[in-house]
Amino acid sequence: MQEVTVAKVGEIKQGERKIVNVNGEIIAVFNIADKYYAIENVCPHQGGPVGEGELRDGDTVACPLHEWTFNIKTGASPEFPGIRVKTFPVKIEGGEVKVVID
Repeated sequence: MQEVTVAKVGEIKQGERKIVNVNGEIIAVFNIADKYYAIENVCPHQGGPVGEGELRDGDTVACPLHEWTFNIKTGASPEFPGIRVKTFPVKIEGGEVKVVID
């Protein structure tokens, strides 16, 4: 496992996200209620940039291509059971937001 610093604490504002490239993997890192979550920025439907979509209900993001939605905490789609985006653990250390990649 590898921990990669993707932002400083406070750099990603509440309700916002930052798209990062970590070892060739595009990841969307969200700040929701001052907790950080990370998901793969590729929709399993047709490869759209899911992490760049509209945030809904506080913890759901809608892919901008076809509106498929995913919970940013679990990666699960509330509309399509069994369909999900990959999630990554996030750690806060020394004022840095780190994504854990396996």
